[in-house]
Amino acid sequence: MHKTTDKLWTRLLPDDPVKLDRQEWMQHGGKWIIFDRKDRIMALGEKLVPLIDSGEIQSAKYWNKDPSAICVYSLDRDREKVWDILRKLGAGDTKVWEYDYATGKNLQNPVTFLYSWFSKFRTIIQSYGVAGTIQLINEILKSEEDESQTTKSKKS
Repeated sequence: MHKTTDKLWTRLLPDDPVKLDRQEWMQHGGKWIIFDRKDRIMALGEKLVPLIDSGEIQSAKYWNKDPSAICVYSLDRDREKVWDILRKLGAGDTKVWEYDYATGKNLQNPVTFLYSWFSKFRTIIQSYGVAGTIQLINEILKSEEDESQTTKSKKS
């Protein structure tokens, strides 16, 4: 297992990438998102390391600020098994399941979907404050624009 860190996230990834069926992931891949204090999220992340190494958990990432959140990835058929593991490791009850790409499935549970987005937005605001959140959004949009321009010039 190895870690990669950027401005927003610390990713916990297996050394040998798991081969996933992209179509299956698009329809059935998702994550548990657990919201808590950064120290508790980092401790949970450390407890996941051997499970990522063994392949029981596919991967995870956590927010680098306080308060924090951790996303623990799995297919929906394994989500209850993964939640049971997280619960046994001490994950709190402030959690939500969310599909990565199957937005239609997320929208089938609008209360859960809205709770997820509200919780993510609240975590960002609490982490960065209003002004910092606006600055962060501008930085992300600018970096996406820069990447788009770089891609266009490489194609020319």
